[in-house]
Parts: sequence; structure tokens; C-alpha cells
Amino acid sequence: MKSRLPLLLVAVGVLLVAPKVGAKLCGDNVDGRDVPCACGDTVVSDLVLNDDPVLDAVCPADGLIVRAVGSPVGVTIDLSGKTLRGSGNGAGIWVVNGGAGGARVVSSGGSATVEGFRDGVLGHGPDALRLIDGVVASRSGRDGLRVAGDNFEIRNSEARDSGRDGYNLMGKGFHLTGTRAVNSGRFAYFVMGQDGSLGAPGAGSVSEGSGDAGFSIMGMGHHLVDCAVSGAHKDGLHLNGMMFDVRGCVARDNGGDGIGGMGGGWTLTGNRAVNNDGNGILVSGREVVDGGGNNGTGNRGLHQQRPAAQCEISGAPCRP
Repeated sequence: MKSRLPLLLVAVGVLLVAPKVGAKLCGDNVDGRDVPCACGDTVVSDLVLNDDPVLDAVCPADGLIVRAVGSPVGVTIDLSGKTLRGSGNGAGIWVVNGGAGGARVVSSGGSATVEGFRDGVLGHGPDALRLIDGVVASRSGRDGLRVAGDNFEIRNSEARDSGRDGYNLMGKGFHLTGTRAVNSGRFAYFVMGQDGSLGAPGAGSVSEGSGDAGFSIMGMGHHLVDCAVSGAHKDGLHLNGMMFDVRGCVARDNGGDGIGGMGGGWTLTGNRAVNNDGNGILVSGREVVDGGGNNGTGNRGLHQQRPAAQCEISGAPCRP
């Protein structure tokens, strides 16, 4: 008697790759046609949301799946200030492949909202996401914006009431400007990788309320500029890595240290820690440099044997 195992494996494989019932290809140019997008549809071209059915429903799983394999340029998904609504599952916008160089998820005419999905915006890989601009991810069960890749940008965006992380970012050479995370279950910003830039002068990354640290930064070569963190249950900024540059950040009213961690090759300049339950600024490691202008006031040192360190870098008081 012949084994039925090969047939069973084929059947299982068909189930795993079978498309969702009712899902279709959509976008503004699907073989020359404008095809409106509904929940769970696969976007294969540029798209400007207008009267698409996805805007009228609460999606049971994914909102839109972007799969522009073979496109010579990255596609643009313009949410046009609209709202995508989910039921706790899938991703609001899942970018599997955004075309060469990655997709641009933007919103003309004001910020757009992606609410009630497991992840608000999700993209992994070299040709997934190039840019997210003007997107608010609200009430995500896991992460508001979850991106892994190189050289992507996130601008003018916000994550609210995320079950885990507001921003969960991995990769190399990415840039954030004008971002905010409010009421994150774990970290407002969870960052792993190399050469990431969080913030720019006057357009820093902001964390308001988190279940753990506001910023959890690991890796090498990261830059934090004009960041602000308050209301974290633990440290405001928790740093662990090499070659960090931290400038102009303010940590206020957090449950642990304002700015804490260990590493090597850091420079800290013009940072402040105010009224935190632990220490103010307390960092150490090899070649951790005080660039001047760092200070701490009103930090309480609760639940520790030694008095609070208001501002101490590599065992020495901060210099003016």
C-alpha cells in the first residue's frame, strides 16, 4: 500500500498558500484599471484612498496588504486623511513588498488613522517600507509601527494606546523626525540595530506614558536628538550599546532613572533629568564622554541605598 503522506503534505501546502476568500488585487492602476480596495485586498500599484470599501468596514483581519513585486519603483499609498478600522487582528497596512526601494505610506490632507489592528503598520525587509509620513496608529494590540529594514524614514507620525510598543524598529540607517508615542504597554520606542537617528533639532521623538522604559535603545551608532520622555514606569531612556550620541533630551517624572545605561563610546550633551523616582542621569562605560550642559534636579532615589545621583557620567559629576 502506497503512503498517503505526500498527498497530505501537498494538501497542507495548498491550504497554507491559499488566498483569502474574496480578496483581490487592487490599486489605482491594476492592468490599466482603477480597482477600489476592500479589507484584506492586495495593493499592487499606487493608491489614493477615496471612496474605497475598506473605509466603510471594520476589517476582520488585515486592512490592506501591499505586494508590489516587480515594480521598478516603490509604490505610494496615500491614505488621504482617512481611517482604517480593525477588530484586533492582522495589520492595518502590511507591506510585504513595496516595489524597488520600498513603499511610501503617506497621508495628504492631514493625518490618517489606523486603529484597532494587532499592528498598525507592518513591514519587514529591504523592499518593504521607505517612508511613513502622517500616520496615527491607535489601539494596536501589539505594536503601533513595526518596521525592520534599512534606511527607512518615519515622519510626523504617532502611536497611541499600543498594547506593547509604540515603535518597534530594527535595522540600519533609519531616521525618525516629529514622532510621538502615548500610553505604550511596554516601550514607547524599542530600537535595535545600527546608525539609527531618532529626532532632529525641533522635531524630536516624544514618549508619554509607558509600562516599562520610554526608550529602550540597543545597538551601535544611534543618535537621539531633542527627545522627551515622561510617565514611564521604569527608566525614561534605557541605553545599551556602543557609539551613541544623545543630545538635548529631557526625561521627567519617570518611575526609574531619567537616563540610564551602560556602554562605550557615547557622548551626552545638553540633556536634563527632572523629578524622576530613581537617579537623574546615571550612565557608565568605557569612553562615555560628558559633552557638557547635562544636569539633573529633583530626582528622588527611591528604593535604593545610596542617595540619588542627579547627574553622573562614568563616575564623575556632570560638568556645566
